Amino acid sequence: MAIEPVDLTQCLMEDLVEQKLYVSDDGEFAPDFSIKQAAAQSLWNSFLKKLRTGRTTDTDLAALNKFLACNQACETWIPDMSAMDVKLEVILGTVRQYLDDFWHREGYALVDHDYDILARGAFGPGVSIECRGNDFYSKLFSSPLTVSDPSLYEWYRRYIWNLPEWSIAEQIRALDFGEPKVVESSRLSFVPKNDEISRCICIEPTLNVFFQLGFGRILEDRLYERFGISLSSQPFKNRALARLGSITDGLATLDLSSASDSISCNMLRWLLPPSFYARLARYRSRAVDVKGRGSVELHMISTMGNGYTFPLQTILFSAVVTACMSFRGINPLATSSSFKRFRIDERWRFASASDLWSVFGDDIICPVACATDVVRTLAFLGFKVNRDKSFVKGPFRESCGSDFFNGSDIRGVYVKTLNTPEARYSVINLLARFSTKTGIDLSRTIRALINTVDKRLIVPPWEDFSSGIHVPESLSRNLPLDQDTRSRVYLARVASPQVIRFRDGYIVVPRGSKSLAYNPPGLLVSLLQGSIKSGSSGVRYDPVRYRTKRRVAPSWDVAFLSGHESQDYGLDWGRFQTVLEQVMETS
Repeated sequence: MAIEPVDLTQCLMEDLVEQKLYVSDDGEFAPDFSIKQAAAQSLWNSFLKKLRTGRTTDTDLAALNKFLACNQACETWIPDMSAMDVKLEVILGTVRQYLDDFWHREGYALVDHDYDILARGAFGPGVSIECRGNDFYSKLFSSPLTVSDPSLYEWYRRYIWNLPEWSIAEQIRALDFGEPKVVESSRLSFVPKNDEISRCICIEPTLNVFFQLGFGRILEDRLYERFGISLSSQPFKNRALARLGSITDGLATLDLSSASDSISCNMLRWLLPPSFYARLARYRSRAVDVKGRGSVELHMISTMGNGYTFPLQTILFSAVVTACMSFRGINPLATSSSFKRFRIDERWRFASASDLWSVFGDDIICPVACATDVVRTLAFLGFKVNRDKSFVKGPFRESCGSDFFNGSDIRGVYVKTLNTPEARYSVINLLARFSTKTGIDLSRTIRALINTVDKRLIVPPWEDFSSGIHVPESLSRNLPLDQDTRSRVYLARVASPQVIRFRDGYIVVPRGSKSLAYNPPGLLVSLLQGSIKSGSSGVRYDPVRYRTKRRVAPSWDVAFLSGHESQDYGLDWGRFQTVLEQVMETS
């Protein structure tokens, strides 16, 4: 039994009003808010903001219009010399110098041959044009091969010539599916985002993705060398600095609108070293196929779906931030070995300069003293700051999925769908943790959700959020014990992975999937690459399928030794027990 979003919202409002926590629809955080009031406002702002009831022609059209507007802005970008003054000229000169230093390691270009890219080539879990699956084996060895530029395939063929098994696998693939197909355009598609607008994604030719991700990996390595940014851990630094900014009011958090679609080719030609831009242009799709409109020339360098888009964003915005800091007399690349002190304010006096800024994609953190310069420089380069999600003054900061008010985490709960039991279990568990963290009683809202699911599926707090209702050990004592281990036995909803199984002479694919050709050398390459394990390869399917499974908990309320990356880090488990006992007893 589902629940209507409007009914759930009404329950939430009644919970908040009962505690005299009044919220406004404008979503603003007043400086004199208490932590509890700010948390209530945050929950109200987020609750149904990302609710998806499904894509429609209207949401797709809104996304398409936005995409085309960004492409048009990229086409018309020129350096506006009328907006250039001495300060901006100095900052942009420094940006160009930093980007030149980034690309030229010890005087040599970071990449000078396609073989450098192919050595790092990879695939993500997404689809590619004309591929029969989304795994490594299906894309390279059991599908038609697509590419935007014939020369890319020629270099790919020459590269694998020195890898005999891979070369033979490509010959077998060519016998089954023919020579590579040259496609001039990527293909625009839409995926759900929220009820107002879809999200645009461009599906790229297969071999282009292989080159793009290889180039992206090289750029990521250089990001760490040059700017100290590791994309795997940078979100944690962003969150820590956002929290610090909410305490000190000395750090600004900036977010950009449609950043990936605003990287103009004209702008990059003007800004980057020529050989850097040439590499970016070589692996991109130059046009996109839009249903009903035909082929549209792309004036943005890359799109969502391109393998180097994210590291490229991070590089550009890191160069802008560090150039603006340098202009203010702060060495942005100072390290612990060259520690220098900088005053932010009386509450947080000193830090190394390398800890005053952070960039992860279009999530930017910089000193408030530099924020105006950063915004102005970004605007000159064709980027728009999202005013609703950027914060320079006041006690609130937001970055990388975390919201802080005067140092306290007040991140709300985002309900994306209520259509499946697993989705409702996730919302129940998120609301219970929010209530535990903030002290806001959400009993009415949580009970309304519990009444729509199977209350027998109670699971330990360390289980997946979609598996059942997370409860403390005190509520698990009626569960049976395993005869061998004397541990609690419980039932949980578990994702049922879809896999491709490789057998002797044939391949078994999930129901509804396209059949795959048997290519023994390709299987060996995929095995060595790591995409085949235990005779199978996992594939991504949407929606995820679940089944109820019997599981055993060796310890239910084991002491949580979570790292700093855990969303439950520092949670008061005593209060969690009180919240769940109260809700379950009255449901």
